[in-house]
Amino acid sequence: MGFRGAPGPIRLRPAQHSDIPLLQELEKRARVRYLAYKVLAFAAEAPPIAASRLEQGEVILAEEKGGALGFVLTTELDGMLYLANISVEPRFSGCGVGALLIDAADQQAKSKKLSALTLTTFKKPRWNEPWFRRLGFETMPEELIGPGLGAILDRHRQFLDMTTRETLWRPARPGDRRSNAEERDGRRDG
Repeated sequence: MGFRGAPGPIRLRPAQHSDIPLLQELEKRARVRYLAYKVLAFAAEAPPIAASRLEQGEVILAEEKGGALGFVLTTELDGMLYLANISVEPRFSGCGVGALLIDAADQQAKSKKLSALTLTTFKKPRWNEPWFRRLGFETMPEELIGPGLGAILDRHRQFLDMTTRETLWRPARPGDRRSNAEERDGRRDG
């Protein structure tokens, strides 16, 4: 399936151990855009995502002609699928790669019989909370935050200003729905 700005069909596959350096570099490039937001510049300056985090979760890699376009790192948490990281190559931002990765996470949650997708994100800029809300995510009710996600939030409190953060969730979508990218673009790829 092709997307705006992506020259060819995008293939999704599980990442391999040998992909870790590539994933770390991609994630670091994706964070450069935070430099435009003085209060969030620290995110761009942080070291790459730890290899141990990538190894502990499941990573779905989007690629086109063998080149990495983006990835989503997920882990099962409290009966839901936690999106620990989603990163897209900057030149493909806005081309539907991120939405495709969210769709893949939906399928992963469904196959594991998990009830929802969850994540934590910055309230701003536009490619954080506002983007997830366009994909149907909502503020997660506090009573649904389980011990696993609670531990992540406790860790975040140690080094992040939680007034800049939001915890979001979205029930896993049935597999017979059109993908988010198809709905947004008004098409159905067969």
